[in-house]
Amino acid sequence: MSTKWRCAVVFLCAALFLASSRALSDDKKGQPPGGMDADQMKAMMESMQKWMDSMKPGKQHQALEHFVGTWETTMKIWMGGPGTPPSETKGITTVKWVLGKRFLMEEHKGQMPLPDMTGQMQLQPYEGIGMTGYDKHRNMYQSSWTSNMQTNMLTMTGSADPSGKVFRYYGEMDEAMLNVIGRTVKYVTTIQDENTHVFEIFDLHAGDNYKVIEITYKRKK
Repeated sequence: MSTKWRCAVVFLCAALFLASSRALSDDKKGQPPGGMDADQMKAMMESMQKWMDSMKPGKQHQALEHFVGTWETTMKIWMGGPGTPPSETKGITTVKWVLGKRFLMEEHKGQMPLPDMTGQMQLQPYEGIGMTGYDKHRNMYQSSWTSNMQTNMLTMTGSADPSGKVFRYYGEMDEAMLNVIGRTVKYVTTIQDENTHVFEIFDLHAGDNYKVIEITYKRKK
């Protein structure tokens, strides 16, 4: 963080703390108007330090380094549910750090099979953008996704297993075709090796292992 922005953050934090202190406590006898005594100053500095610490990328952010790069994707969709033949499409995904390595930004371009007015499946251009990061205050990973085939934004929260190779997120998904809102969904990303990871979506409304989408990412060389 630049000195300019660091000073701005410190000033803002001090102003907020001072305003809160005035609102929550009575003026102390003998205290200068608008001033803080030693205890208030110490508490303010401790609060500022916690805030500054929460802004710094940590080891959980470093665990996301694997995903940076350009990936060739193979997406399988089980329209009829597990056990039925899946449709399969190819795509390209680019992932990069943004905002001082606090968030990953993912941009995907590929195709999505959709039924036309006759019921026949046709491939349509599909583009999506996602953001992933780690909230140090809440101690959880957070992610979002939106695309050219939706007007809503999907959001999910989760954690990594002790190995740092498996990330599990939970969120909600709407199904406009079924007139369903708030379907509970599990998202699992598994790092298989340096150049491969797999992303899976499970519809928990239908069952714990009801997989509807699987995307395999292979690092482009």
